[in-house]
Amino acid sequence: MKVTEGLQSRKQQILEEAAKLFRNYGFKGTSLQQIAKKVGMEGPSLYNHISSKNEILSHLLMTNARIFHERITEIQTSSLGAIDKLDRVISLHIELTVANPDAMALMLHEWAHLEPAEKQEYVSLRDCYEREFQSILEQNIAEGKVVQMDVHFMMFMILSTLRSLYAWCAKYRDYNRLELEQNIKQGVLKGILA
Repeated sequence: MKVTEGLQSRKQQILEEAAKLFRNYGFKGTSLQQIAKKVGMEGPSLYNHISSKNEILSHLLMTNARIFHERITEIQTSSLGAIDKLDRVISLHIELTVANPDAMALMLHEWAHLEPAEKQEYVSLRDCYEREFQSILEQNIAEGKVVQMDVHFMMFMILSTLRSLYAWCAKYRDYNRLELEQNIKQGVLKGILA
């Protein structure tokens, strides 16, 4: 193993353990010493991998926010039909949540602790994502693919389910992702299909 690979895997371990601690105790309630202890390091050694607790939070939140933005833009601008776009967006949420439920749990509230410039970017990415999601829902309503319903309520209903999926994934880490995806799509889409 190369030295850079060891540093990368160590940094990944730090990010994963920090995400769990942030989820359980909040960003403010977690210290760098707790993170170091969780990964079996002395506090000062942590600085060989990260510069601050804020860097960890930034990485956890901004990585997912940028992926969501990039992928929903790809979905929205694709030649897929409206219902297939909605299907892909649901898959996107499940994919990212199953991959790291602890980091996903932070997206709802911990973004408030980002540094000002990153907080502004995060909110901008989130708002853009929600506009794209709404546009996909409006396209489905216009094409008669889903029931006529207030689009804001429909979006709230679907995103509330998807954004809280981290709790399920954290509890049932060995749950089959394909089965989870099938069950969620059936539960979400069956309730709104025309």
